[in-house]
Amino acid sequence: MKKMKCIIVDDEALAREGMEQLAADMDFLEVTGSYKNAIFAQNALMQQQVDLMFLDINMPRLSGLSFLEALPNPPTTIITTAYPDYALEGFRLSVLDYLLKPISPERFIKAVHKARDYFLLQQVPAPDYIFLKQNQVYEKVMLSDILYLEGMQNYVIVHTAVKKIIIHITFRAVEESLPAHTFIRVHKSFIVNMNCIQAIEGNIIRLHSREVPLGRTLRDEVMEKVVNRVLLSKDGRRPQH
Repeated sequence: MKKMKCIIVDDEALAREGMEQLAADMDFLEVTGSYKNAIFAQNALMQQQVDLMFLDINMPRLSGLSFLEALPNPPTTIITTAYPDYALEGFRLSVLDYLLKPISPERFIKAVHKARDYFLLQQVPAPDYIFLKQNQVYEKVMLSDILYLEGMQNYVIVHTAVKKIIIHITFRAVEESLPAHTFIRVHKSFIVNMNCIQAIEGNIIRLHSREVPLGRTLRDEVMEKVVNRVLLSKDGRRPQH
């Protein structure tokens, strides 16, 4: 397997050095950065791919938990702290594990092997289709055929180019089941296939001959993920931000 790229975020130099030494003994880990505060770590996350983050909680300026909660797409995270009181809050933020200092090699090995298993699971190609249940019939639908999904009170309408499929499921559940690199929520009641977007004009998203609303509070996120990363200026160059 390829090595997991990891970073260490801790305001104590000795703690960072200790984590670096523990990680060096794992042949599947590569420490690409070690940072004394969350601000420096945030800059690193914007510039490089990070598969695993070891994160302290009590740090100056910005706590580890506040930092983690503010990240729109955080890497797999293992909390490292001397305080057991924050365990519940950490797991609310979907941390993979919670290590109490001083961290024993045995406990560290157990945590990083859990991270490795999770990492390998993510490398398995996801299917390019889903099954939708409608009137006791399970219908196979290719993800590429879905234009958008519309959430109603107690059901979701799946719109393809040729038909609509009504399924009884919560909007949140269907959102969590779709690959985030292809589908994005653009409105409180709409999720669209980013590959099918042909234009964004004001608060309207055009998909082939269909139109869906773009929510005001989600506009910046949608523009960043869908447009800005592949936007070219008139002279053919990417605009500078």
